[in-house]
Amino acid sequence: MLPWVISMSSNNMSKKKKLEFRRLVLAKKLFLHGCRHASNKDSISRMLAIHHFDNSVEMVLKCIATKYEVVSSSKEEFRFKDLSNEIIRKGLRLPLKTQMFALHDVRNLVQHQGDIPSIETVVKYKGYTQDFFETVTNEIFSVSFKDLYLFELIENEKVREESLKAEKAFGKGEYIQSIEFCDEALRLAMFKETDIFYLAGKLTGLFGASDEFKLVINKDYTDKYKDKDFYEPVRELSRAVAQLGRAATTMQFLGDYRSEFLEYFQKIDRLDDLSDKELKDCAEFSLEFSFSLLLKMQEDKLFEKEKNGDIL
Repeated sequence: MLPWVISMSSNNMSKKKKLEFRRLVLAKKLFLHGCRHASNKDSISRMLAIHHFDNSVEMVLKCIATKYEVVSSSKEEFRFKDLSNEIIRKGLRLPLKTQMFALHDVRNLVQHQGDIPSIETVVKYKGYTQDFFETVTNEIFSVSFKDLYLFELIENEKVREESLKAEKAFGKGEYIQSIEFCDEALRLAMFKETDIFYLAGKLTGLFGASDEFKLVINKDYTDKYKDKDFYEPVRELSRAVAQLGRAATTMQFLGDYRSEFLEYFQKIDRLDDLSDKELKDCAEFSLEFSFSLLLKMQEDKLFEKEKNGDIL
């Protein structure tokens, strides 16, 4: 990895460079999200794939335009093709210009006329977009496409390190190891670096928990049966009820990721049955899902802890 990428989290790195890195990584995520839709092959997925490919290219163009002051701000409006032409007038080389313009035309047909691109069209522009991205990041931003690690955006050091192992394993074609590292990163985030079960328990107590529920999970409830033969079964049942309540409430923290969370574990349970192509797709899905969920947890400030160790 290049030095400026390694030091992304350090205070020495300029705010502008951090923002540039973040935008490039997010553009890469858009592209990878498009790749995932492309692998599904149904009509809606093919339409979404084209949109994501085009959006990722436009985001990269905005990064270039801001870097070389073609525009004064990333918020400044330019039409896609006009923006490309302005960048070229600055003396910068944009690869695959004809193909990127054609991609934008296909996107316009999808958006404005409801045209559904063929599988062959989606696969073609997936390849063109990746070639464009790889060339531009290397030649203009002096960073390899593969070194734009999504998980560099995760601020929690332990979770970031475990997640980066997953991303690097994927880059080496070690798909099972990549999935295992994703799983480890999620478990680390949920059960060690945050305490979602604790928060879920708090929510269970605040919303919908009856007096009977609170009574059964209270330690005092089991203590009064210490001298009885059925003490251990009562204690186990009390713990099980508490865990069930917490598990049910924990799902609320997943938000829109609930269905993907279930899909993620369904995929993991059948790894031994997957072909090499399916295994790669599964690893790709695991990376994107875990990154999105970890970023959501970070934005929800679940990694922030008080001095006494409790989650805010």
